[in-house]
Amino acid sequence: MLAASNIVKYHGPQRVLSDVTLVVPPRARIGLVGPNGVGKSTLLRILAGVDASDAGTVRKSGAVAYLPQVAQSHKRSGGEVARAALAEVLRPDFDTLLLDEPTNDLDLPGLEWLERFVHRFDGGIVVVSHDRAFLDRTVTRIVELDEGSRGAREFAGGWSKYAAERDRARARHYERWESSVEERRRLEEQARRMRQWEERGYGQGRKKKKSKDVKKAYAKKLDRVERIAKPYEPWELRLDLAAAGRPGDLMLRLEGAVVERDTFRLGPLDLELARGERLALLGPNGSGKTTLLDALVGRLPLAAGRRVVGTGVVFGELEQRRDAFAGDEPLVDAFVRASEFPAEPARTLLAKFDLGADHVLRAAGSLSPGERTRAALALLSARQVNCLVLDEPTNHLDLEAIEELETALAGYDGTVVLVTHDRRFLETVAPTRTLELPPTPVPAAPDGLPRPAARPPDRRASTTSS
Repeated sequence: MLAASNIVKYHGPQRVLSDVTLVVPPRARIGLVGPNGVGKSTLLRILAGVDASDAGTVRKSGAVAYLPQVAQSHKRSGGEVARAALAEVLRPDFDTLLLDEPTNDLDLPGLEWLERFVHRFDGGIVVVSHDRAFLDRTVTRIVELDEGSRGAREFAGGWSKYAAERDRARARHYERWESSVEERRRLEEQARRMRQWEERGYGQGRKKKKSKDVKKAYAKKLDRVERIAKPYEPWELRLDLAAAGRPGDLMLRLEGAVVERDTFRLGPLDLELARGERLALLGPNGSGKTTLLDALVGRLPLAAGRRVVGTGVVFGELEQRRDAFAGDEPLVDAFVRASEFPAEPARTLLAKFDLGADHVLRAAGSLSPGERTRAALALLSARQVNCLVLDEPTNHLDLEAIEELETALAGYDGTVVLVTHDRRFLETVAPTRTLELPPTPVPAAPDGLPRPAARPPDRRASTTSS
């Protein structure tokens, strides 16, 4: 059993959590959701005993394991790092698991293994995840941290049931608020007209009412109108992706391409990408998806074969490690250099992606992964590219931002090359073709968690169209 009562937490003068109560009984499966910065990771750290609350109590019995968000490594793939971190905490001898974004960078076999473990585990689990399919398959209760009140609300069911009820609740709140505003406006207008009439009298021979009587009568009516607070309107990502110019029919072609990185080798590979196509690169961790993307955009020279880029092609990338904003340079300077925007327009655009004055002067590498992802999306918006190359774009984005990215891609008429393990996102983007990279043989560990193994010297890929 793990129980937190009336938790309050400040970061400096800012209240992050306000009177949050959460009970995690045995076999509980709780999904913790809310926009980036609302305090999900903070609450997990308090539950785990890593951080102290400013008020409230945490009671726990039994062993609690905590998985923080896994940091990227330039030495190992994100999937390899994620599997290693999961192996440390996903053990049956714990009574409660607190998992912060455990689905980041996991391939489909890894996700399926994690789901099986969650279903078999006898203890309670609280999980933060942006993977809607994972939440639908594993949790039975959603706890939403509200950005406006900084409190918590509970919903029964998985993500889809929660999202539908949340939207209905928001719609009902807006209806009640609009009705209240309209009724008060109507009564105030009546009172105004009555005051005008009483100033002129009510016709020949009629007694003139006193102004104070009119005010008193309508004040009573206004008091009887239910006061509904205006619904909180959080910041929302507004992403506009516009393709730059009109390239030729050919975007990119690989002829007999061989790609090598350290001991890894992929190919020879033939691939042709036409204007307007949506190509999804599929395959397990370690199969070379990110390495192939690096070769496609020209960052990694081919070991053999030929790469041809079509006329007028402008690449725009969202790298898995978000390297574009990973150094010591202030964010605004890095953004100006990459976008070629003047400083003030750059600040204005970054602010639209919720990166304000307290972000733009900080070293870009000191920002959270979610903040660096929003900066990279802002750069894509600024550059107007006609070939988007997206490597795990949903990593570190909150669910609302993921849905906005889906909407932006639905209206984008350029070419897209995509790597993602987010099943719902992949369905929504609707690739026209897939390139399946062959798996690397991976022996199962004693606990059943896949582990990386030596890569074979030569591997080829297969494509399918949809």
